[in-house]
Amino acid sequence: MEDFGLEREHREFRDQFRRFVAAKIAPLAEAGEREHRFPREVYRVLRDGGFLAVNFPEAVGGGGGDLLTGCIFYEELTRASAGVSAGVFAHQHLAAGPVFRIGTEEQQGEFLLPALRGERIGAFGLTEPGAGSDARGIRTTATRDGDGWVINGTKMFITNAGTDMSLGVTLLAVSGTRPSGEREYSAFLVERGTPGFNVGRRIPKIGWHAVDTRELIFEGCRIPADHLIGQQGVGLRQFMKALAIGRISVAALSLGCGAACLDLALDYAKQRRQFDQPISHFQGIQFKLADMAVAVENSRLITYKAAWLYDQGREFAKEAAMAKLYASDTAMHVASEAVQVHGGYGYTTEYHVERYWRDLRVFRIAPVTQEMTLNYIAEHVLRLPKSYGA
Repeated sequence: MEDFGLEREHREFRDQFRRFVAAKIAPLAEAGEREHRFPREVYRVLRDGGFLAVNFPEAVGGGGGDLLTGCIFYEELTRASAGVSAGVFAHQHLAAGPVFRIGTEEQQGEFLLPALRGERIGAFGLTEPGAGSDARGIRTTATRDGDGWVINGTKMFITNAGTDMSLGVTLLAVSGTRPSGEREYSAFLVERGTPGFNVGRRIPKIGWHAVDTRELIFEGCRIPADHLIGQQGVGLRQFMKALAIGRISVAALSLGCGAACLDLALDYAKQRRQFDQPISHFQGIQFKLADMAVAVENSRLITYKAAWLYDQGREFAKEAAMAKLYASDTAMHVASEAVQVHGGYGYTTEYHVERYWRDLRVFRIAPVTQEMTLNYIAEHVLRLPKSYGA
């Protein structure tokens, strides 16, 4: 079933990377989860193995693969740790993505190339204490001052900003007002160590223990004019594009968790014995496993379809939204059923299903909530009236 729609190079990549993750990444991820830190060695190991930035062009140091290759990458990496995979995703595709797509040649040389080599890692600054689903509601400002910009505001729940290899943050700020009275938004790159850029507390979470998640505070933070990414006033559109593409990758992360839970539940059911036989012989357990298998396969199909549409240069937003919605919902269901199959052992930290169960919950919230995704589908697919906002 897994091979449907995959070219030979995709299958070979998947098989090779799956073995690599099990042998090289899983032990590092275990340490990171246990010690509540991001295992920075992951980037060196991925780079040395030829698996970093797999779907960026070779011209900027990537592997030259397509987005479908990237989905397979995240699906397999998530088997080791959803937190580690989410950290890599936030770095490669959310933080580095805008610099790659609209950054100047100088910005790409200074920031993108070291990022894609895994020498420094980036953060993506959109969410704020009072602005989550409503991106237009952000309050962080960027004010032009002579030959630079001055940033003021706070970002919340930001991944990758507080590690010892953090490069800085790609953020969205209000940069002015249009003649119509509407606010304009621009994207900026703020390097760590810039005066006025303060990395706040590490935020404790129920899952993603290997991910560094912080509050970022900007107080009179002055950056050079050439740290504006793209044109002034187009930042919101560029961030929304990054998130639209990112929904496909988030679906792949959810898919990886669901697939791992199915494998663990199936293996456990074959080994666990009750009433003098493996519990996998009981119809009640078989029905659970069969239902889980259907959910995982359907998630894989819609996720791969969305990636394929993007790679073909076709409209993909509808499928990306549906993939993110469906994969994260079904993976949560699969993880819950995997805990149930494990019985009491599933509720202990000695078995990995509990970690997937905790880690998956956030995918129904970030980078966009299920409710906002449903709003998008209702409005743009079903052509129903907009039900929120002005």
